[in-house]
Amino acid sequence: MSQEQNHLLPPSVSENIRHNLWIYRTYQNQTRKELADANLRSGVLRAYEYGFRPVSPAHLALIAERLAVPEEVLSAPPNFALLLDWQTRRIVEYYRAMNDEQRHALKRLMMHM
Repeated sequence: MSQEQNHLLPPSVSENIRHNLWIYRTYQNQTRKELADANLRSGVLRAYEYGFRPVSPAHLALIAERLAVPEEVLSAPPNFALLLDWQTRRIVEYYRAMNDEQRHALKRLMMHM
């Protein structure tokens, strides 16, 4: 095992952090750029959220501090209910009722926002 791999969190914990990073960042209405700083770039946060890169323990501490939550909360199984207020649930219901053409049109519209 390489030296770099010794410093990575287990895959299941990284997966929880990936989801929780997005949940808490979104819940606090922060962009990746707002959460980023000199020690943690927004591109790295994106890679963590999308699961392209495992979260390092050092970055976990920085992220927890920036989001003002304990590291244990970020490592715990995600609670998606934090984001599902009635408006969000309504949007999800509308989206699920759309056909493929309508979804594609919505995606094109949102890409230009």
